[in-house]
Amino acid sequence: MDNFMENPWFVRIIALLLAIFLFVTANDIGGKNKSSTPNSMENSDIDTIADVPVEVYYDSENLVVSGVPETVEVKLEGQRRFVEAAKRQRDFTIYVDLSDLEIGKHRVPILYKDISDKLKVAVEPSYTEVNLQEKVTKDFRVEAEFNRSILAEGFEAEQPEVEPKTVKVTGAKDVIERIMYVKATIDASGLINDTIKREARVTVLDRDLNKLSASVEPETVAVTIPITNPRKNVPIKINKEGEAPKGIDIKAVSTVTPEVMIFGTTEVLKEIDELEVSVDISNIHEDTEIEVPIERPTGVNKITPENITVKVTADKQQHEKTLDGIPIEEKGLNAGMEFEFLSPATDSVALKVFGEEKDVKDVKKGQFHVIMDLAGLSSGTHDVELAVEAPENVKCELSQKTVKVRIRDKENG
Repeated sequence: MDNFMENPWFVRIIALLLAIFLFVTANDIGGKNKSSTPNSMENSDIDTIADVPVEVYYDSENLVVSGVPETVEVKLEGQRRFVEAAKRQRDFTIYVDLSDLEIGKHRVPILYKDISDKLKVAVEPSYTEVNLQEKVTKDFRVEAEFNRSILAEGFEAEQPEVEPKTVKVTGAKDVIERIMYVKATIDASGLINDTIKREARVTVLDRDLNKLSASVEPETVAVTIPITNPRKNVPIKINKEGEAPKGIDIKAVSTVTPEVMIFGTTEVLKEIDELEVSVDISNIHEDTEIEVPIERPTGVNKITPENITVKVTADKQQHEKTLDGIPIEEKGLNAGMEFEFLSPATDSVALKVFGEEKDVKDVKKGQFHVIMDLAGLSSGTHDVELAVEAPENVKCELSQKTVKVRIRDKENG
């Protein structure tokens, strides 16, 4: 064994094996020694920052630019610590430089600055199509508008008032030339029944009501929309419903409120000339006052007053009977005087008797006395009023209320 170890080839072989071992260990052959990876490989990273705003450099006093995206994506690649620092601090700038360009359309790169030169940077998109145009400012009259469908029933909107009445609109020349409407729209909810006073943002629109990109000064205006509730006085017409009870005569139906005030849109009011109320007389037996509600026609939102008092005058139904030949009884004629009838030619009259059926049915001639009072009358022709004595439960009417008589002395015949 000692001879083998002293052999020069043994030493050479051992030295070769040690060298191979050290080489494998140092280079991590087989991937087992990851800790020996260089720092530059270990810290390499790729990340994307979204929604990075784009700045635009141009003559903003005289020009308007369009086509530049508001934000872009920025892809960063490099050592992790530099990527993380850029992402966290965001102290770099993404921009397009249009300061040396003339009016018109251009394709320009989207640039960046203030990013570490140790990072590889990619902007998406990297180019953009821009349009440089002359800046124009023009005065426009503002038109106020709102959704009329939210007006409460019966209410109307009058001409809106806007303050200020005009605004200055600034934008690209071709945009200003496309402006057809400048509106201030009131955003209101619920049913509206009173004047609206609101601040409204001004919107610029083209012929097809598409919103245009332009700046407005001022951006908001004060809008007042007067809301009214038109009114009108109309008469009341009373209709009787049903039949009066048997034996009852409805003499009159009236109200102390002959007209009422109605509220609604002008269009609705034009169509209404009167309001009708109905009164049921089927249960009325005597003079009665009834409070009757007034029904609102379609489109009328208010009536003043809402109820009226109806007065019904009712009498028991009168039956009639005529008694002929009721003698005229004389009284008060001075002694020594006599009389004769000139009109009527006879000494009797007819008498109409009115009252309830049972009372009228039973009356007889003998219950009535037609009196002619001649007291104090001298010779000559006289018109004398007749008086009737009758039962209390009936009323009566003479066929004639006066008679013509001639009075004379008996001696002078």
